[in-house]
Amino acid sequence: MTSREDAVSEAIGGVLLIALVVIGAAIVGTYVASQPLPEKIPKVQFGVKEYQKNIYLEHEGGESLINGSFSVVVDGQRIPPGKWEIVSGDDTWNLGDRIKIDEEYEGAKSVGLVYSGGSGETLLRSSSSPWGFEYSPPFPDPFEVIEDPYEVRDIPDWPGNFTNLSYDWPVTAEPQPTFTPANSKHVYVAAKDSTITPPEPPLFICDGVDDEREINDAIAIAQGGVVELLDGTFRCHGRIILRDDTSLYGQGSLDTAVEITAKNGGSGYLPVTINANNVNVGYFSLHGNGFVMVTKSHVRVHDITATSIDLDGKWHKASGNGMFFVWVAPPEIQVDDVEFYLCRAVRCHTHGFNMNQYYDDRVVRATTNIRFVGCHAVKCGYGVAGEPGIPASVTSTNESRSEWITGFDFHEWQDLVNCEVVECVAADNWESGFHLEPGARYTEPPGPWTVSKNIVFRDCASIDNGQRNTYKNHFFMSGYYLSRDTDLHNCYSENNRNCGYYVHSGKDSSFTDCRDVGSTYGWKVCKASEDISIADCTSENNPRWALWLSFSKRISVTNFVQSNVAGDRGYQNILGWYKDEAKYQLPVTDSKFVITAYGNTMPIINRAGNGNTYDLSYG
Repeated sequence: MTSREDAVSEAIGGVLLIALVVIGAAIVGTYVASQPLPEKIPKVQFGVKEYQKNIYLEHEGGESLINGSFSVVVDGQRIPPGKWEIVSGDDTWNLGDRIKIDEEYEGAKSVGLVYSGGSGETLLRSSSSPWGFEYSPPFPDPFEVIEDPYEVRDIPDWPGNFTNLSYDWPVTAEPQPTFTPANSKHVYVAAKDSTITPPEPPLFICDGVDDEREINDAIAIAQGGVVELLDGTFRCHGRIILRDDTSLYGQGSLDTAVEITAKNGGSGYLPVTINANNVNVGYFSLHGNGFVMVTKSHVRVHDITATSIDLDGKWHKASGNGMFFVWVAPPEIQVDDVEFYLCRAVRCHTHGFNMNQYYDDRVVRATTNIRFVGCHAVKCGYGVAGEPGIPASVTSTNESRSEWITGFDFHEWQDLVNCEVVECVAADNWESGFHLEPGARYTEPPGPWTVSKNIVFRDCASIDNGQRNTYKNHFFMSGYYLSRDTDLHNCYSENNRNCGYYVHSGKDSSFTDCRDVGSTYGWKVCKASEDISIADCTSENNPRWALWLSFSKRISVTNFVQSNVAGDRGYQNILGWYKDEAKYQLPVTDSKFVITAYGNTMPIINRAGNGNTYDLSYG
């Protein structure tokens, strides 16, 4: 969170106090030896943890699995389908989803998945731990979250010096069309271990050392055509640099791997650099120090899985502000029309996705017409050595870029206009899952507040964020942290350490058909928020309040259903109270509350503030 991307010092990581057992094993062969292998066996990775007597399998990479095509094996025994479920509730186990195993199997030492194909059954993967998979939630009480107060200031009108601000998104979650190459050239690049035979001999065959040289040479020769990486592993020690109108494709994130690592003493700032227009990039995995950096307009990034772990299992420090990073810097004042489709950031030392701008010259810049579809950020951020709850000793597995790592960090110092987020998942990230700053530019003197317009989330999920965080009183740790002109439709939140949905200095934002399960607070709206709508939403099993609102006006809560909310201070929902801080403990006024509560007969809300109306009932 900085005004200058390269000004944020590389954070030194430390040992996490809370252990999360995540073990990936190799594919180990057939489950029934008498049957031939299926023609195509899915590839899948998962992590395992035990929490409150249940065992959870978290999908961390590979292909989706359809319920009915696989079964679960615990301690060598296949368990009945009724003893496990896909938590998302649908019939497909996707990246970021969890399988919940019945508490009957508490204390298990091994878990595996068996795939049932037309030719027989195959054990896809198994995980084992001689100590079991028990997971300890973060110690201390997560209820008291310390705010970072600042003066609430007026936000300026849109400056009007940017172009192409009218945009129609596709109706469905399909990707937008890719850009047409400038010519018909098609250059093939083979890895040292490639097995595919292309239609014509590859012009470049890599030797497994400094493979970025061959890739960059191919990009130069293509002159705006297509560069196709064959299957196998490309080991690089420098940047891959795209040119205008170029397409760089692999064979898919499970078949083409690009590892970028710094040589001894070399810089770890090694992005796949898209400082070019009309570029298509995708269909490979990215490992080590590498990340995708977009600094120009009209870019499509499809099907890339990025991780800070190299192909030998070693963790690497992150130099970029995101594994997928949109950065607006001189001479540009606007990056426009960028789409990330089916991209995944998994186990990394920086934000999964980040957008920001250079501001040292006090020039306002913008990201406009940015789209994220089917993207995942899973296990981003592992803490910083010496920070609260983390020992001062440094290890390669715990040296994250900062203590503020989120899954998706969309809005920092730049203006943000027209951003659509569809069917994306944020799970088990250090801070919040989805994050948009309220808009302050902390300079001396302070710069103008950022502009936020037309930000839309549809069908997204944010789960378990902040739970690994070792801080007692960190600020965010929510499913969705947002502010202005942001609309959420049919979004889901579960078990986030602070709030499911957190509106900070918000205005003209809405939630429709959204749900929270088990976060400390379902919704929190505070600090001079106004004109916020929460319609047809539900909140369940909250340890404190379903709704926590203060210092706000014209809040509309309609057809809100809550169940099994524990409540606090004598109410299931609270208005006006803000930890006895006079600056923010101000009333909620001119607001409407239509609430039905199930499972608790405690008073539904405290009815504090002027001009409010209430329609309250127990179900």
